Amino acid sequence: MAPSQIALADALNALVDAGRVVVTESRATLAVNQLNGIEAESIVNLLEADGWHDVAAGDAGGEIPRNLLAGSGEGVRVTAVRMPLPDGVDAVLTKSGFGALLDRPTSTPVVWVHGLQAPLETWSVRYAPWASEEPFVALDAPANPARVVRVLGPGGPGEQLGRWLLRAADASAEAPAMAPWKERAAKRLLASLAQEIEPDGRLLFRGPPPTRFSPTHGDIDQASFAALQAATGWVYENSRELDNRHGLVAAEVARTSLRDGILRDLAATLPAALEGARIAYNFGVTQQSKDTLKALGDLRKTVSDDAAKLSETTRSLGTAVVGAVFGNIGLIVARLTLPANGVFIGPAAILIGVVLAIYVGAVVASGAHYIDIQRGLRSDWRTRLYRFLGDDEYKMMVTLPAERAERAFWTTAIVGAVMTVLLLVAVYFIAAAPPVPVKKSDGTPSPAAAATLDAVTEGATASPASHTKSAVPPSASPVTSTAPSGSGAATDGAKGQN
Repeated sequence: MAPSQIALADALNALVDAGRVVVTESRATLAVNQLNGIEAESIVNLLEADGWHDVAAGDAGGEIPRNLLAGSGEGVRVTAVRMPLPDGVDAVLTKSGFGALLDRPTSTPVVWVHGLQAPLETWSVRYAPWASEEPFVALDAPANPARVVRVLGPGGPGEQLGRWLLRAADASAEAPAMAPWKERAAKRLLASLAQEIEPDGRLLFRGPPPTRFSPTHGDIDQASFAALQAATGWVYENSRELDNRHGLVAAEVARTSLRDGILRDLAATLPAALEGARIAYNFGVTQQSKDTLKALGDLRKTVSDDAAKLSETTRSLGTAVVGAVFGNIGLIVARLTLPANGVFIGPAAILIGVVLAIYVGAVVASGAHYIDIQRGLRSDWRTRLYRFLGDDEYKMMVTLPAERAERAFWTTAIVGAVMTVLLLVAVYFIAAAPPVPVKKSDGTPSPAAAATLDAVTEGATASPASHTKSAVPPSASPVTSTAPSGSGAATDGAKGQN
């Protein structure tokens, strides 16, 4: 967006907010009334800078030349012609011009709004930032509110709601540039849900009990505005079902809301009213209310029983995992403490570990099979017994509780399976490891031991000799010295005999 256009729009909005001027915008022209001379000269300069042509200023006396414009008094009118717009596009520069456009019947499917940063698409009109040229195709017009709303006073919903209904009910309309549209949309849509608009403008919902809301707008937050969009879209999306849906929503509003509120209070009651109206519509509450309550009670009990059974399976799985973990830890301890030469200890430990893992796997498989069966049954219930429930209601009552129970089971199953497999692997490697052989002595002493042994032997030999020597008297020395000779003679005699 050009800076000159921003400056022009800001200047015009400031004058309008101050109550000084009146701005009139059309698809081709712009007129600013009740300016003084200085203001008129400033607006003329901004218009020319932004590329507008045929810019002129005048008062009741006629056109005023540019050199005399600053000295003019009050009541100056400035007009200009904008650059040509694409086919099917309208454009507004000021908030007052936007409000005036919204009060007129729809003329183009696309409107460029100054200051809007992101597009906002309704059923029939796309409000977009300036110079946005994305393609847009309007939807079929919703049903005419005149069929179900009796208008006796001011503030009716109008004949067409397409420009007030968002294609995405939760789309944000909080942009400051869209404030004029949001205010008008809230009033029109709330009026379209009433059964009667009274002469003083109050919205009547007959009930029972009858409830009235004053036309005071109040501040409607984004959540309440999204609920209003969802409720109105549901009521008016199908012309054939308009009477039935409108009556159901009106009855739910009268039953659940406060008395004598304002439009903000009415918007706050719509989420609960829409939910009740949808359930009543889908099941036919006028003839089958008792059957509806019984069916919903049976559904709730069935979901609770399924969740309880799955919780019991989860507890059984946890018990199995704990048993397997302690069993494998016991096997590891036994394998490390029993004698290493046991022949059957390792294979027995591996076999027991495998059996424990198979046990845990069987419990997991049993739970998974139960979950698969329940999912199939719920799918069959959805299409056969509970078609009257909308997707949101069924999700809240059945799908979410079942998913929470399944999530707990699968978390326990994954953690338990991982622990069991890791311990089984540990048991396998520890039990299958070959025993560590113990080295035996080969009889050859080490050098240090040999040296020690020699020292001990020499000491033992020397000690008896010295003891014998000291015990023999000196007179026995010849005998001792001749003994070897006798031994030699005896040896020689033996040899001679041989």
